[in-house]
Amino acid sequence: MTWNARLAMLTVLIAAFSSGCGGDSKQPSTPTAAQPDPAALAQKAAGRVASLKSFHFVIEHENGTTPIAFDLAMKRAEGDMVPPDRLRADIEAKATKLGGLTVKVQAISVGDRAEVTNPFDRTTWVPLPGKNPLASIFDPARGTAAALRNVRNPRITGQDEIGGVATWKIEGEIDAGELEAFVPLAETGRVVKAVAWVGKNDPLVYRIRLEGAFGPDDSGNIVRKVELSRFDEPVTIEPR
Repeated sequence: MTWNARLAMLTVLIAAFSSGCGGDSKQPSTPTAAQPDPAALAQKAAGRVASLKSFHFVIEHENGTTPIAFDLAMKRAEGDMVPPDRLRADIEAKATKLGGLTVKVQAISVGDRAEVTNPFDRTTWVPLPGKNPLASIFDPARGTAAALRNVRNPRITGQDEIGGVATWKIEGEIDAGELEAFVPLAETGRVVKAVAWVGKNDPLVYRIRLEGAFGPDDSGNIVRKVELSRFDEPVTIEPR
């Protein structure tokens, strides 16, 4: 056999051997985490929120505000809460009787006692009327838990990372009447779209987004956003 013939035969043998012994270089795909049942996850997340000893929150609005007290309409609030009835927040609001002038106030609520600073001097504290008024005006813990417990047709629509934490993204609809902890004037019969971001390893709620009018005074495209963090960190909130 000539040298060229031997070389040709060797080439054929190598090709045949490669084809029969894993010539296909495809690697097995890495399995992805199985999606949990969205309804069960929403209920677990609601229970997890209800079990928190403390947390930090940020509430923001797009295309609207939420009425609070003294003719103020909240645009943004950031603070800490120790459930069930201790809350401290810095609030940015519109003064509805002053042409929507933006003002900033501080608020502290402990049990039945709540006070806010005078929006014009920001040093004088004014008691709010009523029993446990701040918690009845907005309660991020109770509101978030209520949203998750009452979500309809929940579905997982994606995965996101928030602050380095892997989360499931759950979407669904809620009757606005179930969201009085966010807005006391919320009306039954209005459908609000809800989106929540829930931790994969621990069903903590890191973010919730509520789209749509809760009542007749809301714009149709209003969006309320709540961010939660610093779960169970030591926080002391005392009456002023």
